[in-house]
Amino acid sequence: MKKFTISMIIFCFCVSFTFAQTNNFQPKKSQQEVSIKLNNNNNNNNSIQARSGSDCIFSDDFSDPSTWIAEHDETACSLDWEIGTGLSAGGSFAITTIESTTADNGFAMVDSDEYGGEEGGTEVEDSWFTTASSIDLSNYPNVVLQFETWYRSWTFEKCWVVTSTDGVTWPELTPDSEADPSAGIYEVFPGISGEGGEGLDDNPTTWRINISPSAGGESQVWVRFHWTGTWGYTWFVDDVCIIEQPADDLVLNYGVVSHTGTGEEYGRIPMDQVGNSMAFGGEVFNFGVNNQSGVSLSMDMSLDGNTITTGETGFTMYSVDADGFYSVEETDGYIDADESVYFEMSMDNPSNSMGVYTNDFTITSDAEIDGTENFNNNMQTREFEITEDLYSLDGIGVYENADITRMGTGSFTDATDGFMIMAYYELDQATDVAGLEILLDSYAYETPLSAAGGEVVISLRDTADVNAETFNPSATIVESDFYMVSQADIDNGYLQLEFDSPESLPSGAYYACVEMYSNNNQADIYVLDDETVPQPFGASLIYIPGDAVYTNGTASAVRLKLGDGANWGNIGIEEDALQAVSVYPNPSNGIININIEDNKEYSIEITNILGDIIILKEINSNNSIDLSQFGKGTYLVKVSNSELSKTEKIVIE
Repeated sequence: MKKFTISMIIFCFCVSFTFAQTNNFQPKKSQQEVSIKLNNNNNNNNSIQARSGSDCIFSDDFSDPSTWIAEHDETACSLDWEIGTGLSAGGSFAITTIESTTADNGFAMVDSDEYGGEEGGTEVEDSWFTTASSIDLSNYPNVVLQFETWYRSWTFEKCWVVTSTDGVTWPELTPDSEADPSAGIYEVFPGISGEGGEGLDDNPTTWRINISPSAGGESQVWVRFHWTGTWGYTWFVDDVCIIEQPADDLVLNYGVVSHTGTGEEYGRIPMDQVGNSMAFGGEVFNFGVNNQSGVSLSMDMSLDGNTITTGETGFTMYSVDADGFYSVEETDGYIDADESVYFEMSMDNPSNSMGVYTNDFTITSDAEIDGTENFNNNMQTREFEITEDLYSLDGIGVYENADITRMGTGSFTDATDGFMIMAYYELDQATDVAGLEILLDSYAYETPLSAAGGEVVISLRDTADVNAETFNPSATIVESDFYMVSQADIDNGYLQLEFDSPESLPSGAYYACVEMYSNNNQADIYVLDDETVPQPFGASLIYIPGDAVYTNGTASAVRLKLGDGANWGNIGIEEDALQAVSVYPNPSNGIININIEDNKEYSIEITNILGDIIILKEINSNNSIDLSQFGKGTYLVKVSNSELSKTEKIVIE
């Protein structure tokens, strides 16, 4: 199922987002894993579907490359768009090929990643392709450019659609340029381009841009797709079509359900953490020619299929102010053409029973009601579950058709050992945390990248201790022992890991963290990431040893298990069998002691935080080892033989 999206600026959620301590996080370029749907039921209510029945005034499926002319700025770069069949992204961070309905006929692609090389180029690339002939739109004053596309962004780039009425006059564009529709300059992905790691949800996505300001009613129009940027990923384009802009067409871009009021939308919320109220909202765009009156957002809520409320309309409507924020209250119910508005409502906590809650949002106006021509993009759905004790940022297993990908020890350079994934949680009430549940990629992928033999450590961290500039991996509230991932864990698709005893936490904000060790990619570990619902940038973070903390992922499947964890968890199985082996003191001034209570032979392997082996020896009795020569820092001490294995993380001060 393809997602249909209107190209427009979405500035912010109206709900406030107070994540000040993470405002210096940056993304980290990674190899993008293929996004998959966990359920193939073709019922993704988070998508706005492309309308059927709109005849193309002009169309091109790229089966004949000669209908386009590809060029570049020779003073800036030598990168060209490619048009044809059998194309795919190259480079060190290749994204998947567009899965267009007519991709076999050909498509267009600009591959900035391959052009930039492994470390990235420095050129401000400037490449475009243009219709070889003009298009007659003289009988169509209101027109929309529609195309299928697939795209992922990096940090310095913008994608453009440009129109010209003479085929000669074209603007000079860079990633610092601004859109100017009256001059035929349209930014294709506002809010996505330049945001490292952001991209489209569905491959492909049907994208629409209103080009009426520069092309409507013109007897000859040339259309250009223009790429500008430095070492991006790849942009694909296929199936270009120009259609008439509909007269009446409100688009509900998304609905919001947030119990925190700070932007995060959790898939599962324990009953005692919901709080006294919840925030609901929706973002609406008037894509039609006509201004709309009597605009109203309504919401139906059900629990496990049983109706709780119907036609709730207590929303306040806001418009966009001069600075691009939703702040000016609207009370007249009018939306002008090409205007965006936001609806928001706070309700007393309606979630007094456990189960899956479904919120169906619908936007209507005097001209657009159920049954009118373009009403199929007036609805959105959000789901969440109220649980007894499981708290999850992700909604895998709750959302009707979760859109997921994966991230792990093989996703980034230097992330093989000590790589961390963190998920953000707000506690409304003080509680005990027994441990974490972690979904491995084997939970959803037929061919998992996770393998038995890797090791993990789970921890809880105060958000004040998680920052990009001075992050200390040892600054934890509580941390588990090492746990070796077994084949049974891979087969199950998840880990349920406990701390030595439940950790009592006051109300506040925390990160749940999983730290992974793959033995230099010999036993990789990949964790699922839920991309179904957009989340604030600080909701999911990663840490790369020796590097920094970055914002990556959307809703990492690293979950909190509240309470005492009775009859739950699988950590400690192997460690209990090695109680006769001890490594101390921790922290140490450089000298560590390894005591064993039997006469068996053990291998001692000590590595630094980068995964480099600094000591490798065999012992069959108590030993002392001096690590002071290697400097202060964190080291892993692995004691093992053919039967058992135990790893300790030692800090040298």
